[in-house]
Amino acid sequence: MKNKVSWWFLLMALVATSFLVFVTFRFSREELMVDRCLSAYHGSFNYSSMTCDPVTNHPYVSYQAQHPRDKWTTALALVSFVSFLSGYFYTRTNQIKI
Repeated sequence: MKNKVSWWFLLMALVATSFLVFVTFRFSREELMVDRCLSAYHGSFNYSSMTCDPVTNHPYVSYQAQHPRDKWTTALALVSFVSFLSGYFYTRTNQIKI
């Protein structure tokens, strides 16, 4: 029974990790798109359509304004990951040896 519980802890830790990877990937992708537009094409980035516009100047919109829940999603995923991983190791190390 404890072996099944420990695997559920590990599975839930992997689910929390997927949320962390998703938010990190989205942040990095958007940062690279904006950087490529500003540096390589010398344009202005249009945050509403996520495109590079070399003609018109567009206002800056912060990542936090575009994705207001990412900070809380990351914090919740990180706390969940640590909790589930510690639960996994706790159940693995405290099993009764037969």
